[in-house]
Amino acid sequence: MIAHALYSEKLASVYDQMYPFIEVDTQQAVGLLTELAPPPARVLELGVGTGRIAVPLADLGYQVHGVDGSPSMLARLKEKDPDGRITVDLADFTEFGTGRQYEIVVVVLNTLFSAVSREQQLSCLRNVRAQLAPGGRFVVEVFEPTPFHGLDQPSFSIRHLGAHAVMLDVLSVDRSRQLMVGTHTILDGGVPETTQHVMRYAFPGELDLLVEICGMRLEHRWADFTKQPFTNTSQRHVSVYAAADEGDPAR
Repeated sequence: MIAHALYSEKLASVYDQMYPFIEVDTQQAVGLLTELAPPPARVLELGVGTGRIAVPLADLGYQVHGVDGSPSMLARLKEKDPDGRITVDLADFTEFGTGRQYEIVVVVLNTLFSAVSREQQLSCLRNVRAQLAPGGRFVVEVFEPTPFHGLDQPSFSIRHLGAHAVMLDVLSVDRSRQLMVGTHTILDGGVPETTQHVMRYAFPGELDLLVEICGMRLEHRWADFTKQPFTNTSQRHVSVYAAADEGDPAR
């Protein structure tokens, strides 16, 4: 069985440089979360990583709890949060539950897909439902997989990580299992390091069904954190779910 990937020290060290849109996207994500529940609400972030979302939320006065399975990523978070305002658990978020409830549970930047089987995704979603406070919201940001599902050979790309570093990416897809395998090689003047990252993608309708099985329902779906309409050309979606037994189903 494939286990979902953990970020190595090398990958953790460049994580915040891997996505050129990250600063603006972070501001927009935090803005949307503040609309859903103002501080000092309780927030649980799954795959908290280096604290890209968690730290600005803590700055605003939220009570933030993060779960991540990578010691290297959490070490970076500690550097950003030396006072320990963010409660952190080193754990597999597909299996681990904090025993608490939150007004917002959030998982961003495709991290939900790092649960590499339908069973792992269902386990994660059941934990989310158990940790969702009355009136709370579950926020998911993932890519729309249609363009990748059609790949019949590996694709290659290069990311610039700074003045003296690049990342070489090779992406392969196993359509039969909806698995995406990314191989990342960092060239920065030192010994090259290659890391493999596996994701199990789900189409929006399938994701909604998995969430429904776990006792939640779709409330909103947008193309991004600024609430642009989700259409057949959208490359990702931000979906907001509520407990199935609260309020009217989304229309």
